[in-house]
Amino acid sequence: MDKLSSLVGRHSFNARIFYNGTFCNANQFTENGVSGQLHLVRQGPVDFINADGSVVSVSEPSLLFYPRGDTHRVEVQPGQTASLLCAHIVFHDGVANPLARVLPQCLVLRLSEMGGLGATLDLLFSEAGATAPGREVILDRLCDVLLIQVIRREFESGRLSLGLLAGLSDRQLSLALAAIHERPQEPWSLQSLAQVACMSRAAFTERFRDVMGVPPGEYLTRWRIGVSTRLLREGMSVKQVSSRAGYTSPSTFTRAFTALMGASPREWLKQGAA
Repeated sequence: MDKLSSLVGRHSFNARIFYNGTFCNANQFTENGVSGQLHLVRQGPVDFINADGSVVSVSEPSLLFYPRGDTHRVEVQPGQTASLLCAHIVFHDGVANPLARVLPQCLVLRLSEMGGLGATLDLLFSEAGATAPGREVILDRLCDVLLIQVIRREFESGRLSLGLLAGLSDRQLSLALAAIHERPQEPWSLQSLAQVACMSRAAFTERFRDVMGVPPGEYLTRWRIGVSTRLLREGMSVKQVSSRAGYTSPSTFTRAFTALMGASPREWLKQGAA
């Protein structure tokens, strides 16, 4: 499997369309730590006002993606209208997801410059204007496909070259990352991960921190908790999940989960259901 397929597959996300039509007002989006937003502007003008006061004014068909759901306001001036298709993008372990973390705060692309994505956009907009049964599910899936294509485009252009992407491109670090991703249940230590990467412990720790932006132990914990959130959603018990995620006991797992997520596994599931 190529690196990008591995990255997107393991850091999977889901799109949920929440608006499709003519827009002539304003809407505020507040960072919630769970979802990002994808805005497809079919017709402008539209202003995207960010929390720092910066404004992205869009007057031609464009895509704007806030992967971590940074606070922003979508606004159309009085007397004008725009055509928008908007979706919430939910990463499986929230905006702490490594893929969400390596993407820019706001990705802005003109649709006219998105070579190779024309067929997906045509199908997406055609379905958006239809009333056939299953339209909402199809739109959600097409948004998933569109985002994967956008991420591939950014990856191939070299704009996504830091953090996890850089780690996956590093000949030695990629060995350790693959081991963590594929076998999180193993009792990894700094020494054992360094051996996998064919490096000394000190050199591995320093390069991992420099490239990935976090120490190896923190990344391992975040990955394991990310795996555990998916397993919990699938209905596994805390005991089963603790073993699959690499923890020696349910109590150890619960402490690690609570420290990172701010709630115990059972409380977190209840919050999600609510």
